[in-house]
Amino acid sequence: MKKLNVSKESVRIVVCLGVIALVASLLLAVVNLFTQVDEAAELRKAIGEVYAEAEIEREVDLKDFENTDGTEVLNVFVADDGAYIILTHVAKADKVGYNAGGVSMLVIIKDDEIIKLSGYSHSETPGLGANAFKDKHLDQYIGLTTDRFDVYEGEQIVAPDGGYFTPVKVTSATYTTNAVFLAVKASVRAYVILTGGM
Repeated sequence: MKKLNVSKESVRIVVCLGVIALVASLLLAVVNLFTQVDEAAELRKAIGEVYAEAEIEREVDLKDFENTDGTEVLNVFVADDGAYIILTHVAKADKVGYNAGGVSMLVIIKDDEIIKLSGYSHSETPGLGANAFKDKHLDQYIGLTTDRFDVYEGEQIVAPDGGYFTPVKVTSATYTTNAVFLAVKASVRAYVILTGGM
């Protein structure tokens, strides 16, 4: 059996690299500790900016809620004034959302009427896709009642143009406009199901 010949210099290099790796990992851990984002706090902050009129009273348990293809209702909160604050995500899919990250919308419904909505997250280009999240476009949903949307429990929501309301589309951002509409429609569906309307 041949004896392994390890020089002192090789040991020094290995130890030095090990110490560098340890120091680097400690530095990254410290940086992460100070830059870590509390997602729940960020969501509540965003809700406060969109809907400061009331305080969140409770969060609705969604464990038995069935989402539809391409959409996911992430959170539902009930405010102390009875408004439902719904965060819905639309994943990228053919003819649904334009970018890989998808679109997340906050939709606030009170007394069967959409009273506010806002883009929560998206990665659209500032010049084109982001226009679908501007008030000029989103205002067409304000004041619509939930009965203007064609939503049925258990039915797949696949066609953004379905239902009684068809939104005005943003030029050069059709997929994003469809994703916004699909998020609003999925939020309305969640509201109707959770309030016992179905």
